Amino acid sequence: MGGGPFTSFCAVHSHRVPSLGGYDSDSTYRHHIIIFTIGCFSGTVFGGLHCLGWNALFQGHTEKILWCAASLVIVSIPVSIVLLASYIHWLHDLDDLRNDIAQSALLASLFVYIVARVTLIVLILMSFGSLPPGIYRTVAWTEFIPHL
Repeated sequence: MGGGPFTSFCAVHSHRVPSLGGYDSDSTYRHHIIIFTIGCFSGTVFGGLHCLGWNALFQGHTEKILWCAASLVIVSIPVSIVLLASYIHWLHDLDDLRNDIAQSALLASLFVYIVARVTLIVLILMSFGSLPPGIYRTVAWTEFIPHL
């Protein structure tokens, strides 16, 4: 009940199992880069999946153009974010003006990406207003699965 020897913080720290590869800052930085790259790659794949709806039926021509533009933006913005972030890292305080411009472009890219995602969500919700009549038909599963 508290009568044992006092264990210092350093001793506890040295006996812990390191998370995310260890305590050194180089390893932590590398893991942040890997997570950032995977996030941008998955964002590009997400946009690519929305490009599959390129030839789908839309309510009007404006909705189709908005869908195509938003899908292309969602595919291209993560690539530009990776390029801008690597450019900012490469500058590393060499030129303050270029660094500020690159950071502003990075923030603008993030804003455009968010707007494109919201646009896709709004277009999806708008498409629920004009569903085809066959959507309300009850499916007779015995026609498709004979053993039922």
